[in-house]
Amino acid sequence: MSPTSDRPTGRPRTIDPAAVSLVALRLFDDQGFDAVSMDDVAAAAGVSRRSLFRLFPSKAALVWGGLDEFAVRFTDALNARPADEPALVALRAAYRAGASFPDDAVEVTRHRLRVIRANPSLDRGGEAATSALTTLIEQFVAERDGGSTDDLATTVRAHALTAAASAALTWWAVHDDGRPEDVVDRALGLVV
Repeated sequence: MSPTSDRPTGRPRTIDPAAVSLVALRLFDDQGFDAVSMDDVAAAAGVSRRSLFRLFPSKAALVWGGLDEFAVRFTDALNARPADEPALVALRAAYRAGASFPDDAVEVTRHRLRVIRANPSLDRGGEAATSALTTLIEQFVAERDGGSTDDLATTVRAHALTAAASAALTWWAVHDDGRPEDVVDRALGLVV
């Protein structure tokens, strides 16, 4: 037997980042974010520490992985709204679409939001994405209402909608009450 014949051949095993993230989020949710190390996550997910860090450079990155998909669904839905539709009606529909998580993402989203709620320091990890969404909303409201992004009313509406949707999603994660898009829609109905 040659020295290389006992090595596996073919492509290396593919690691599913979503599966690794779910394992980590379950651990963080059950044991506490600070109590779980990256080594614990790697062992529980059955991956090497090196592979884990290649996929997720930090523990916080394991938590914030799903925000991009929400932002894409939200932005796509907002861009598809009729041009003559009032801004707040369009935004409510776009938030509903953004919060319509695929069935295979509901559990991971629930754990993600619970972990963020239990660890306020993690909020900083989502600041850039949240700020970008709020800016998008400000621009959308200004364009639809014929105002300016410097308008107090525009700024307050954008921030109020962002905060209401975020609070609704967190409430949904904790209370396990129905579908996230229904809870967000109910919450925005209280604000809009």
